[in-house]
Amino acid sequence: MIKKCIYTVLWALGMFLLFLALLLTWIHHDIRKGREAAKDDSSPVIYPVRQSNFELFTEWDTFYPQFARDIEQAKEYVYIHFFSIGSGEASDRYFDLLKKKAKEGVQVYYSVDRAGSLKGNRAWFKKLEEAGVHVTYSNDPHFPHIWYTIQHRNHRRIAIMDGKVAYTGGMNVGEKYTKSSWHDYQLRMTGEGIQDFEKQFCHDWKINTGESPPLHTVRASAGVTPHYLKSYSSGYEVVNDLIQAFHSAKEDIIIATPYFIPDNEDFMDALKKAKKRGVEITIMWPKHSDGLMLTQAAYPFVKEALKNGMNVYQYEKGIFHGKLVLIDRKYPLIGTVNIDSRSLRLNDEMTLFMDDSPFTDRIINQVERDLDDSSKITLDYFKKLSTKDKILMKIAKCVDYYL
Repeated sequence: MIKKCIYTVLWALGMFLLFLALLLTWIHHDIRKGREAAKDDSSPVIYPVRQSNFELFTEWDTFYPQFARDIEQAKEYVYIHFFSIGSGEASDRYFDLLKKKAKEGVQVYYSVDRAGSLKGNRAWFKKLEEAGVHVTYSNDPHFPHIWYTIQHRNHRRIAIMDGKVAYTGGMNVGEKYTKSSWHDYQLRMTGEGIQDFEKQFCHDWKINTGESPPLHTVRASAGVTPHYLKSYSSGYEVVNDLIQAFHSAKEDIIIATPYFIPDNEDFMDALKKAKKRGVEITIMWPKHSDGLMLTQAAYPFVKEALKNGMNVYQYEKGIFHGKLVLIDRKYPLIGTVNIDSRSLRLNDEMTLFMDDSPFTDRIINQVERDLDDSSKITLDYFKKLSTKDKILMKIAKCVDYYL
């Protein structure tokens, strides 16, 4: 009787493991094939060189009051796409403001990524629509590549108010962003570049709904910072653009990222080649992450960077969530791209490529302050890892394609 029970348990366990193996194989195959199928429709969009003015926000307490004022002052339209939405008082206040503006007759279009909105309250969106807010989701899952479309996410952040002000960067709306430990790079733009944000928003909305919101004529005058916007679909060309930026560096490269998981040999090779020709390379990523195993997943790549003479800093003051590559302390690339497999392979992203300007000094000053709040690590760091971290690192290495 006991033997029969043991055999039954082992048989059930074997069937479960077989089912799990087949499921994981299907998921992996589906995601790869789905990305290949999306390639023809995934060419990046490069917008013209514009002149705009920028402000940099790093904390919720300074960002949100200005963001809310800009929404409050809108008279005609508010277009917003955020990657995710969380629960809590911050979200309630934000949605109350959107409903208020819609009831005033302002055209409010609000978009959120389907996967990024899973933690949101379904009733929120219904109440928004009842108040007159136009609501849609980006990237609903669909066949034939169901698992790919679940993973394919619109990670862009776009907000436009009356064609006069626009936002992008790392911030979303949710309670966790209000914490003093959350540190981000969020841009506020005034100037010519707003029209390209609006075109991208309307393009994304039409993909999701088949109809575009009204596209307005240019209303903003030129600013002082030359730049251009590039939007990416399914991660195509993100790595190539980063590699090209690394090749152009003559003095130094600074990478500030929430996640350092560049599962791409060409990416790491470009950094190594830059180092060999005398370029100083600095990588900053946080000690504490907002996701499961993301810190441990970075360890193999951090170790490789250290072995090749690169400087690595771990931000210790909280959760760092900014996305920045700075070339020669003159040319910032800033937007929504993380250095991870999702941004490099799966997500819809956007980056502003900027020329040297007084705003670059603002970025440099902020990066230097953030480095002061970081600790420089060496290879000895890995000798002190806990057993738990070592195990999680090995697990993360097996699944870093999806992290």
